[in-house]
Amino acid sequence: MKEESVPRITLSGDRSGEYVIVEEREDGSLVVAPDTSVEAIRRRAGTRRMTSHEFEEHFGDLPSDGEG
Repeated sequence: MKEESVPRITLSGDRSGEYVIVEEREDGSLVVAPDTSVEAIRRRAGTRRMTSHEFEEHFGDLPSDGEG
């Protein structure tokens, strides 16, 4: 499932971090909110997605419901 493209910005200074633009007003001002996407959380935590091999090493064969 691909995440919908949302304009993102990175702030530095008193308020720093990754944010998404929620609204761009006619006067040019922006309404922003913290970026809570999986990708942003992984960057903050310094992690990455596991490969299928790594997943199998850590969790083995998980039970299946038999659908696919």
